[in-house]
Amino acid sequence: HCRNHNTHSIGICYEGGLDAEGQAKDTRTLAQRGALLALLRELKKKFPEALIIGHHDLNPIKKCPCYPCVEEYREL
Repeated sequence: HCRNHNTHSIGICYEGGLDAEGQAKDTRTLAQRGALLALLRELKKKFPEALIIGHHDLNPIKKCPCYPCVEEYREL
């Protein structure tokens, strides 16, 4: 999923992330937001020390997940 990080991370993907012109954009639906939040809460129970970061935080060439996930999930 992310070079040099696959052995110690869990990659989560969502369908979307691009606008009609193919530019990076937060396109998550309310259902996607809710499902992702529920999944992250469960994973934090299992892995309380885990950091929630985006692909773009590990590889500056990447734009995904196209929203500031560190800030959004800071309280988990």
